[in-house]
Amino acid sequence: MSLFTTRLTTITLVVLCARGAGEVRAARIVAGPDILVSRDGNFPHVELMVGANPRDPKNLVAGSITATRREGGTATTAYASRDGGFTWIPYPFPEQLITGGGDPQAGFSAAGTALFTTLANFRDETGRTRAALHVYRSEDGGTTWSKPANLGYSYDHEMLTVDRSVGKFGGRIYLGALWGYPVYRIGVFRSDDDGRTFIGPVEAANGGGNLGINVVNMLVLSDGTLFVPYVDFEFKPEKRGLPHSSTIWFTTSTDGAITFSAGSKIATAVTPKEPPAGRFQSFPMFAVDNRGERYRDRIYAAWNDMSSGHPRILFTYSSDRGNTWTGPKPIGSPASQSADQFQVALAVNSEGTLAVTWYDTQGFADGSAFHEYFTASTDGGETFLPEVRLSSAPSHPFGEGNMTLTPMDFRTQDSSRIGLLSAAARWANGGDYMGLCADEKGVFHPLWADARSGTYQMWTAAVRVEKPPAQNVAPNPTARLAGRVDKLVDLVYDSTHYDSATKILEIPIRLKNVSQSPIFAPLSIEVVKFGSGLTDELKENAPKLLNASNQKEGDGAVFDYTPALRDLEALEPGAISGAIVWRMKVVDPLRSPNIQFAVNGAIEK
Repeated sequence: MSLFTTRLTTITLVVLCARGAGEVRAARIVAGPDILVSRDGNFPHVELMVGANPRDPKNLVAGSITATRREGGTATTAYASRDGGFTWIPYPFPEQLITGGGDPQAGFSAAGTALFTTLANFRDETGRTRAALHVYRSEDGGTTWSKPANLGYSYDHEMLTVDRSVGKFGGRIYLGALWGYPVYRIGVFRSDDDGRTFIGPVEAANGGGNLGINVVNMLVLSDGTLFVPYVDFEFKPEKRGLPHSSTIWFTTSTDGAITFSAGSKIATAVTPKEPPAGRFQSFPMFAVDNRGERYRDRIYAAWNDMSSGHPRILFTYSSDRGNTWTGPKPIGSPASQSADQFQVALAVNSEGTLAVTWYDTQGFADGSAFHEYFTASTDGGETFLPEVRLSSAPSHPFGEGNMTLTPMDFRTQDSSRIGLLSAAARWANGGDYMGLCADEKGVFHPLWADARSGTYQMWTAAVRVEKPPAQNVAPNPTARLAGRVDKLVDLVYDSTHYDSATKILEIPIRLKNVSQSPIFAPLSIEVVKFGSGLTDELKENAPKLLNASNQKEGDGAVFDYTPALRDLEALEPGAISGAIVWRMKVVDPLRSPNIQFAVNGAIEK
């Protein structure tokens, strides 16, 4: 019997046509399903970063702060994907599990070497806890990592960028970091041997002891100019509780981070006397189009502004390498503008398309939950496409997992302390930054801290921005066979939830295409029958299905997976669908029967 013969031994031939000649299409956002990245435990994952391999568009590497230190406290963990972000392998660094740490950065060198930088906690000769700056390398895409290079102590909030130009400093790796309290200095390290060793830091800016400053994500322009943005803030105790403005600055280096220009102002963000919540405090973010033709070296910036009393994302750009900037304008739809927005991220792909992601509380009047949103501009930031929501469920940052207090001890010059830290207290916004990158095929990969379970986990999605075709598309009939595709897919399970009081079991189930052919919608899973083995054993304990698409509660129940493809027409080879949560009332959790199922879809003839 054919693999594509249904249970009733019927074969359906479907003929579909592409868009006809004469049809006009505008640019549009095509978002794939959201994917759970962190499957390594029910503990908070915060402060995320992601990078794409310039030599392999399916190879991604990510980083997160994780509550995984063996003796209590936080460490950092690397995650690697070799299939475009559908599956990820965690790598908990042995040193981090012992010492603990934070502030992860992840990316790739121009040669395709995966890089991971992080702070590591150490006690110096006086017994004081200090932060060392560690750099790891991986030559196998993030599966295994070298021993760390130690760049020294008492650094903070490092930022990683790479010169991928063909200029004099092409391939140079830059690492910006904060040090020198209370002067607040920003220094830049550089590496010319693919991240094996570093020189520096060379001072790029300092706060003079009057203002705190901190580096944000650095950029490299098409000619190799290093662009170092930073933000100032009040740090003196007598001023921190007063209303103040925070200014965004930048400095540049044209000689490979040996000397730097004087600081230049970009914009001023307003901070109220009493910010509405800690989660709304997030850093400005930057991106540059350093490969496009029309908008070459256009620099984009976005940040939180609270002049209205609520956090809003404001956006500006410079088309003259930072000399002048456009007047700030808000990001998002009118619905978004009436909500709280924070945690912005920017990226530009090889086609010159700008992507913007952020958290948004629209739909939640009390601001207690948020979603991850995405928009894009194909005209250099002049206009933006209608925003789309990437997360399929809302995040609840003050859920039980994020509220769990974790002890960690540290030493200062005059005291020893035990700190009680929760993700909700320190990283209610998910961290100081979220990840967003574009691979070499132009696909965007946002990475966000998602608290739909009440515990921050890492989630991602693959997002394309389709531009209008250069000419009309001619008809292209395609014949497809519709039927059973059981053996072409695997089932993938997210974390299940069982309520012993109600006996309600919830199982998020995804489909993974393990074949070499696309599987097209309509896509569904049908429950054939209940029974263990080849018999009907334990069928009397069959659970009652509560949310099947066809409302059936037992045999013949169907779960429609077409919506789980999101904007996609097919489940491509190696791809994973979104999750459909199967809800069922269990009869006896100790003696439940198997669920025999059939997966129905279509393949090209």
